[in-house]
Amino acid sequence: MMKSLQKVTLFFGITLTITACQNKESRKKTLPVDTVVHQTEVSPQVQPTNSDPVFPGTGNTIKDFVPANYKMDLEAAGDLNNDGVKDAVIVLINTRDTTALRPTLVLFKQGTKYNLYSKSFSAVEPKYRGDGYPVYDHEDVGIDSGKLVISMQATGPAGSIESTYKYINKALVLTQINAFSMGAGGQTDQKIDLLKGTYTQTDINTMKEDMPSTTNTKSYKIPTVLFKDSDPSELMTKAFDQLGN
Repeated sequence: MMKSLQKVTLFFGITLTITACQNKESRKKTLPVDTVVHQTEVSPQVQPTNSDPVFPGTGNTIKDFVPANYKMDLEAAGDLNNDGVKDAVIVLINTRDTTALRPTLVLFKQGTKYNLYSKSFSAVEPKYRGDGYPVYDHEDVGIDSGKLVISMQATGPAGSIESTYKYINKALVLTQINAFSMGAGGQTDQKIDLLKGTYTQTDINTMKEDMPSTTNTKSYKIPTVLFKDSDPSELMTKAFDQLGN
C-alpha cells in the first residue's frame, strides 16, 4: 500500500513539474517583442523601442537628421538658446506608418553644423488615426522670441492644444499649455502655467445669447518638465481630472 502511494505521489509530482515548465515556456512565447512604455511620473516620456530610428549627433544640414523611411513633416527655424544663431526644430513622420509616433528633434546650430540637442517622441502626437483621418486639421511649429511653440488645431472632438517651451538655465523646459474644446452647449478653455504653478479653466455657456463665462484659477505645481519628457496632452488631461470643473 505504501509503495502504491509513493508511486501516485511521484506521478503527480512529475505531472506538476511538466505542467509548470509548459506554462513557463508558454509565457515566454507570448511576451511582446516590441512595446511602447509610458512613464507614470508627472512628466511621462514615451520610451523608444528597438525599431525606433537612430539619429546622428551632428549634421551639416537638417536633412542629415532624417533617417530612412522618414520625412520632415514640420520644421521651424529661429534662435532658441539665445546665442544669436538660428537653430532648427523638425518633426518627422514615418512614411511606412503614418499613425506611428512622430519624433521631434531640437537642433542647435554651432558654427557650420547642427548638433542634436534633444529629441522627444511625445511632444507631438501621431498625425493620423487608425481610420486614416488626421487627428488635427492644422499643425504648426514655430520659434519666436526664444520660445518654441507647437500648435495643433481641430474643429472636431480633438479640440486644440498649444505647448510652449523655453530655454532656461541651459535646459529646454515646458512653460505653458493651452487647450480649447467645444461640445453641445459649451466651450472650455484651459491653461497650465508651469512657471507660475497655476491651472486656469474658463467655461463658456453657448446656449445663452450673451454667452456668459466663468473662470477659475487654482494652484497646480508640478516638477520641471523637460522637452524630451513632455507629453502636453497627457499633462492637460491629468490637470483637468484633478482640478477641472
